[in-house]
Formats: sequence, structure tokens, C-alpha cells
Amino acid sequence: MYKEPLGVKVDFNTGVIPGAKKIVRRLSDMKGYFLDEKSWEELVKKEDPIVYEVYAIEQEEKEGDLNFATTILYPGKVGKEFFFTKGHYHSKKDRAEVYVALKGKGGMLLQTPEGEARWIPMEPGTVVYVPPYWAHRTVNTGDEPFIFLAIYPADAGHDYGTIAERGFSKIVIEENGEVKVVDNPRWKS
Repeated sequence: MYKEPLGVKVDFNTGVIPGAKKIVRRLSDMKGYFLDEKSWEELVKKEDPIVYEVYAIEQEEKEGDLNFATTILYPGKVGKEFFFTKGHYHSKKDRAEVYVALKGKGGMLLQTPEGEARWIPMEPGTVVYVPPYWAHRTVNTGDEPFIFLAIYPADAGHDYGTIAERGFSKIVIEENGEVKVVDNPRWKS
């Protein structure tokens, strides 16, 4: 009659959740996401590094349930642009999400459908609330894995297609040793 409660051990140091669904994204899985396509192509040919791994505990896709996942976003750059997750809107646009930074250094790039963007720096202990209707992408701006926990409605879904097609209005780069959030010349409004 009632759903069973669940408790799992999350290794905050490595980001691994034993027994969770594991998703691995390599750089080759992110064709068209980075601005510097030539650098992307060279890096894919040279080593095709893992950009990030996700460990997800998912419930049935129904209203009222929650999923949670850890992501290990590795350090690296394509040209000047830091490694990032693909980013997404929720399929059910009115769903929010919470992120908790566990280890490393990075940030959250958020964007409305009209392209209004926000950048929130993240370090261990930072909690980010992603409001409904905002696309979101995490970025590793450090030199070690950036690990975070995400908690989101089980029925939220992921709309990666809109980001793959339009991109984000801003990108996060390193310039003169500093993290900069700049306009994305390829963004399609």
C-alpha cells in the first residue's frame, strides 16, 4: 500500500552511489555544444575524455515522487571554455530542482527561455535552487572533479533537445586566469 522508504550511502568524496543507474558522457557525446569546434574535434580524436558521470536513484515518473543523483564533472576545457554538463530544461517546465555542491569548484549557469541568464558560483556547501522554467547547466571551473547532488521531481523529465538546438545565451570561459561569463555568439534566440 505504501511505498518503502529508501536510504543509500553517497560517497561525498567520490560522488559514487553504489547500485545507482550510471550515465557516462564523453566529449564525443557533446558534438555541437562547445564554441570552439576545432579544439573539440582535436580533443575527441586525441583522447575523447569523460566529461561527466551521473549516478541516479530514480523513482517511477509520477507526481509527488523525487529522484536524486550525484554528478562528477571532471576538470578540463575545450579551447577557453570549461567542461560542463549538457544542460536542460525540464520536460514539465513548471518543475524546480535543488543542487548541493559536495566537492570541487564550479558553478551553475541558468537561463530563461528568452535567454536571460544567471551565473551562480558553487563550492562545497553551496545550495542552488533552480526555479521552474529555467534551463540549467553546471560548469567545472576548478582543477579537480566538481561533485554535486541534485534532487528533482520524478516526473520533471529532461529536455536536452532545446539546449542542443539553441544552446545557452552565455558561456563560461577562462581568460587571463579568471572565470568569465560571456555572450555565446552561436546562441539562437
